[in-house]
Amino acid sequence: MRVVGGWGMPLVAALVLSIILAAPMATPEPAVLAGAVSPAPEDALDAPNGADLPALPTESRPPFPHWPPPGWRAAPSGPVRFVDLPAERAAELQEAVDRAREKLGLQALTVGLAVDGREYWAGASGVALDGVTALDGDSPFAIASITKTFTAALVMQLVEADRLSLDQKVAPLLPDVPVATGVTVRQLLAHTSGIADLLAPMREPMTAHPRRRWTGEQVLRRLDSRWFAPGADYGYSNSNYVLLGLLVERIYRRPFDKVLERRLLGPLDLDETGVLLTRGAPDLMTPSWASAFGTSGYMYSSASDLLEWGTALYGGRVLDAESLQAMAAFHDDDYGLGTELIHVRKRSGVGHTGLLRGYTSMLVHMPEERITLVVIGAWQSFDPRGAVLSAKKGSPSILRIALRIAREQRG
Repeated sequence: MRVVGGWGMPLVAALVLSIILAAPMATPEPAVLAGAVSPAPEDALDAPNGADLPALPTESRPPFPHWPPPGWRAAPSGPVRFVDLPAERAAELQEAVDRAREKLGLQALTVGLAVDGREYWAGASGVALDGVTALDGDSPFAIASITKTFTAALVMQLVEADRLSLDQKVAPLLPDVPVATGVTVRQLLAHTSGIADLLAPMREPMTAHPRRRWTGEQVLRRLDSRWFAPGADYGYSNSNYVLLGLLVERIYRRPFDKVLERRLLGPLDLDETGVLLTRGAPDLMTPSWASAFGTSGYMYSSASDLLEWGTALYGGRVLDAESLQAMAAFHDDDYGLGTELIHVRKRSGVGHTGLLRGYTSMLVHMPEERITLVVIGAWQSFDPRGAVLSAKKGSPSILRIALRIAREQRG
């Protein structure tokens, strides 16, 4: 039996939910956004972080093209330079986002669309914490497990620089972290290490001490078991990416946020993206939860910045073709190396989803359609693939609008 995170399997989700509901809960902290809508049930706030969308039956999964596709060429290095979509299309997208937020009863929803890596739109529906200030495509949200795409990219850059290898054992580099024994870099990236997830042992102390800041080593020391032997199976575990964050820090001999800024955020001009709890970061999550999930889920960003990030990462501005091929070598559970295979109706894309403390997020790049989409909502967990992107009622849906714009751009 494979162990999955979030809503990957209904049975596992029900088990996780029953555990969450059975334990005492603290009053949830304010999210990025507020408004008149009541917060989601607390079980949604404490749901596991990560690959949170329900799996499709195997026979319903559309095929994913070879990635990168034949004839693919990397984009020039440096920041992505977008131009705005025409005003008429922007208005149509804004109306669709407003409909989706109202239908789902969310406090706020932000959506972004990029077409062919050239034109883009990012917008939002809802109000800020003061209940008055309107949100837009530059407003910050916690991005949960989309953080893993940044962590994985930093690790893959180390592999490209021959400072790491995917099949290298981790323990010699982290000798003071016992849980790392026997696992490789690849197994951490692919969630095949067998290391148990951090939520169960950390949930009570995170709730009891909301202002405490945890180190990665402190979190990992609380893990008291393994799910399975390294490489024997698949089990989505945030602990894997906490370990990878420590690995990045040990090799660079710098804090993760400093490496992130120097290697990715600065070169790509991602000014609205960063690590929660650092100086100048927005107050989106209690220190205990943000620090405990760490490099598996403690970043914030905006829809506009995530469009730039997705376009840069999957367009070859960050990694070479060999690294992208490795990241998109999906196993039967639709996970590669820091990248998920995401199905939206009859289409497939690469990216990542997330769910943590009331924030639901998704970044997906669809290579055949040549579009990149971002969805982030707060306070209620939801499935953005259907509820936002491809909802049939109140059409046209965001996905339908995006596909029509892409067709128009191709003539």
